[in-house]
Amino acid sequence: MRKHTSFMRFGITALSIAVLIPAGLSVPAQAASEIKIGVITSTSGPLKSYGDAYTDALEWGLKYYTGGKMSVNGAKLVLTKKDDGADPASATASFKEMVGNGTKIIVGTASSGVALTLGPLAAQNKILYISGPAKNDLVTSSANKYVFRSGNTSKQDLAPLAGIKPIKGKKVILFVEDNAFGAGNIAAARALLGPKGALFEEVKVSTTATDFTPYSKKALDAKGAYIFIAWSNALTAGGMLTSLKQQGVFATTRPITGLAGVASYDIYGTLFDGSNSILTNSYFPGVIPNKVATQLASDYAAAGKSQDLFTDAGVNAAQMILRALYNNKGVDVQTAISNLEGWTFSGIKGLTKVRADDHVLIMPMFLVSLVKNGSHYQPVLLTTLRNVSP
Repeated sequence: MRKHTSFMRFGITALSIAVLIPAGLSVPAQAASEIKIGVITSTSGPLKSYGDAYTDALEWGLKYYTGGKMSVNGAKLVLTKKDDGADPASATASFKEMVGNGTKIIVGTASSGVALTLGPLAAQNKILYISGPAKNDLVTSSANKYVFRSGNTSKQDLAPLAGIKPIKGKKVILFVEDNAFGAGNIAAARALLGPKGALFEEVKVSTTATDFTPYSKKALDAKGAYIFIAWSNALTAGGMLTSLKQQGVFATTRPITGLAGVASYDIYGTLFDGSNSILTNSYFPGVIPNKVATQLASDYAAAGKSQDLFTDAGVNAAQMILRALYNNKGVDVQTAISNLEGWTFSGIKGLTKVRADDHVLIMPMFLVSLVKNGSHYQPVLLTTLRNVSP
């Protein structure tokens, strides 16, 4: 196992028990003229905007990198898309159905809870699973060679904070959703900032909460120097941040969070105004200009589509699928794994590498600010960290 000095590895208990496809169930052979690709992600519920951005970019990437043919080795790529609604049980049912239909490559999900559930299933059934925007660091680990990811981890989200000062002896309030995503962020923050002398107080918010006042008051009473906010639910993020603002948290505590989707820019910009906020980022439209990004922007504009936070995860997934199928006409999963491990490619946001030992993507990450332009806020790049390796 390669040693990584910038962060500590950590563990949590798997969220569910892997379920094998019953031995008596016959799995149909994949037709020589087609390659089945399963896509399981959220196209409804609190993570819908993330799943939509991922799926749009995945489909664009497959068309772009196959020259519009949507075929590999003479076989047509056939995508079957299922909505998981961020529900592990629903995702499990879709996964089992796809495996039963002979699908050997399954991608997707914006939910850490779903990804942590499907990972063991991939190993049990020897299926290649490429997780999407889900960020919990344990989604990929050396213990499961069948699981890769096309997005970044929670630790990588925090990488731009490595130089934050002052931090020694300062209290950081960890304000997170009480779920797998929140747990991953707590572990990542403690691993990154703990060795630098930070002190911590956790505020875990119920995923069913509609009134955030009690949690905001708890954050205010904690009297932290910083408040690290990890929030995935796009439907409640505005209400949560508004509550923190109304309780006066940002007046005394410097906010740290990841820049969310495009729809959140004006909300974040308005609520963080004057707070000297620290915003990390994994992708925003135009962050790194290159040939692929330019073509995607042009094609999206022509189609009336918009890029978003997880557009890069979708395009990365397309490249990884095609790499898995390189010289692999029979869609052999072991060959797919070998093709991907250690592979370096030029992604939509720059040079990206699949780390061989645990399948993390080593990639650029960013520190940004939101600047008002007319009546709207737009992200401005402050710092690019290349080759971020958790």
